[in-house]
Amino acid sequence: MYVRFASHLRGFLREPFTLEQSHAIIRQRLAQREQNLLGTLRAAIYEHPGSPYRKMLMRVGCEYGDLEKLVRADGVESALTRLRREGVYLSVEEFKGKQDVVRGNLVFRLRDHDLDNPLTTPHLSGKSGGSRSAGTRTTFDLDYLAVGRAVYTQCLLDMLGALRGPHILWAPIAPGFGPLEVLACAKMGKPPAKWFSPVASRSFRPSLACRLATGYIVSVGRWCGVPLPSPEYVPLEEAWRITRWMSEAVRHDGSCCIDTYTSNAVRICQAAREHGWNLAGAVFLPCGEPLTPMKRREIEAVGATACTRYIFSEGGYVSFGCLQPASADDTHFLEDALAVIQHERPVPHAETTVPALLYTTLLPSSPKVLLNVENGDYGVLETRRCGCGLEQIGFTRHLSQIRGFDKLTGEGMTFIGTDLLRIVEEVLPARFGGASTDYQMVEEEDERGQTRVSVLVHPSVGTLDEKALLNVMLSELARGGSAQRMMARVWADAGTLRVRRESPRLTARGKLLPLHIGARARP
Repeated sequence: MYVRFASHLRGFLREPFTLEQSHAIIRQRLAQREQNLLGTLRAAIYEHPGSPYRKMLMRVGCEYGDLEKLVRADGVESALTRLRREGVYLSVEEFKGKQDVVRGNLVFRLRDHDLDNPLTTPHLSGKSGGSRSAGTRTTFDLDYLAVGRAVYTQCLLDMLGALRGPHILWAPIAPGFGPLEVLACAKMGKPPAKWFSPVASRSFRPSLACRLATGYIVSVGRWCGVPLPSPEYVPLEEAWRITRWMSEAVRHDGSCCIDTYTSNAVRICQAAREHGWNLAGAVFLPCGEPLTPMKRREIEAVGATACTRYIFSEGGYVSFGCLQPASADDTHFLEDALAVIQHERPVPHAETTVPALLYTTLLPSSPKVLLNVENGDYGVLETRRCGCGLEQIGFTRHLSQIRGFDKLTGEGMTFIGTDLLRIVEEVLPARFGGASTDYQMVEEEDERGQTRVSVLVHPSVGTLDEKALLNVMLSELARGGSAQRMMARVWADAGTLRVRRESPRLTARGKLLPLHIGARARP
């Protein structure tokens, strides 16, 4: 894979996109949504005998000609909604390979590579998170980094007035998103001035393959004549180092832009207030966690701008923050690359339903082939006018209040709910006593705007070594591959997990659930 990567990278970097090209690419794709959907599904599903979607489509008698008629007659979203009703979809449990796909007499279980896009040439790979499994492997080709990432970032930075100043990252090395962002920035002719990483060997040693892959990407980029930065370790408790760098950049250049996780953005801004450093003119592109009202206020309080990004590894960029937002996390859905519908579904281990988001890929360069696939998130989806630059390009659908119904997220690290359930109901009672109902995990926002995951332990459990419990939690979360070890290390460094000796919380109807999303803190 990496030999192929080196041979293609020179051409990738030789011709960076202009702003005009990026605008033109997006507008053309918006005008050709139906054509792009049909072309991608025909080549990646109907002409690919191994596709699991092909099995489901054949089961309901939907040949390519039938799909084409349906899309031409009713439009993309209406056609996808009908397919969903007929059983052509994947729940998040099926998508992650945790449950069999059962549609009548059709029964199968997805393997890690079954949804790989057969139309792409893999150059890089990464993994999504899961605390027990090794996560979902996703491969990316350079075309995707160009047309699936760089074009959006370039247009957005132009609208924010941030193209003139330096662009930096505070993002992990492979298998994290750092290498992808470094190359996407280089494709728009603006390689990052700095790459800070919150993960390094002094606190956590990534696998040799990950370290070599990261160094290889940087070295090949430099060999091609593009000054890609090497990652520089900055632990979470030293966010002030990045704040100081950004303050100097703002003073010298008038602006500075940073890609990082949402909680990291808040840390940088808290350090600015503590040290009296000016960040007016700085632009934050947070991701990985919801941009809650409190987190947005923390960023804006130092004069900076926050424009959130909603991303998941298998689908890529999903939405970008509205520049005239109606709410803290109001975003524009990138409907040139994806289609989205909603379906009301029950929440695992809960007593409610949510409007789950189901995604379909439109572009042949997408990392995975998605056809009505849940990713575990729900939210508010609407079409309305806002007047910002993203609407003027053609993005009129808004996504907001995006939350996960099957996972807990903090510091940009995501662990799957079904795996957390095992820890709460099996591991902790076996190790520290009590029953499964004596433990509960609660995601909540603290008084400083940081996302925390509290482990509630009933007082009846008795004397408890809280440090030992946290160590067991982190050890269990780290089970799997290098991605899980990295995510657990970030939670450890950030102090995301904490123990509270109190009774697990009941729902309004008096039920006790092992996983609970707590109230957000108020200023």
